[in-house]
Amino acid sequence: MFHEETTVGRPMSLQDIAKLSKLLGQFPTRFSCPAGRTLLQIYVRGLLSGVQRKNAEAIAVDQNVAPRTLQRFLESIVWDQQMLRDRCQQIVATERAHPDAISCIDETGTAKSGRETAGVKRQYYGNRGKIEDCVNNVALANSAPGFDCRLDARFYLPGEWANNSARRKNARAGRCRLPDETSNCTGPDRSCEGQRHRSHRVDGRRTVRS
Repeated sequence: MFHEETTVGRPMSLQDIAKLSKLLGQFPTRFSCPAGRTLLQIYVRGLLSGVQRKNAEAIAVDQNVAPRTLQRFLESIVWDQQMLRDRCQQIVATERAHPDAISCIDETGTAKSGRETAGVKRQYYGNRGKIEDCVNNVALANSAPGFDCRLDARFYLPGEWANNSARRKNARAGRCRLPDETSNCTGPDRSCEGQRHRSHRVDGRRTVRS
């Protein structure tokens, strides 16, 4: 979520862990159960660690947690994504305002194969600069000297998924849980939607689209 020029890619010190715990402590009521708050700290520590592959299993092993426990946290524990997003934006607006901050809009892809992952299709994959099977989303971030933070993200659902009722039904019945309200929108539409949903003003003199 937040990225300062400090801990990413190296072992976290006790001071780093204390700072992270203080930050995550600003989200105390956003989970429906106490276990969610504990697992959130474990997961974020894993993302900031030196683990090569940032998947649930690798992070769980590194953080001495049963892999299935962390997988369940990511796939089935209920948490309020919108409230977390709004709280993140509020923190950035009140604690990280900067006259040289800019808003950045970026399309990000993840390589996927098969047909079961929601949104997967043969499409442009920017990370590799070519067309292949992948999923895409559009992210809105705040960038200032020495500080970067993603403010929002919108999943891109291709028309082949959005307009296929049978495929959507199969997705809901499976593990990907495709929400009914997810529709087909272009990248620019998604970025505009993300900016409209900012609940708190985050200063940025200009917007950059990559």
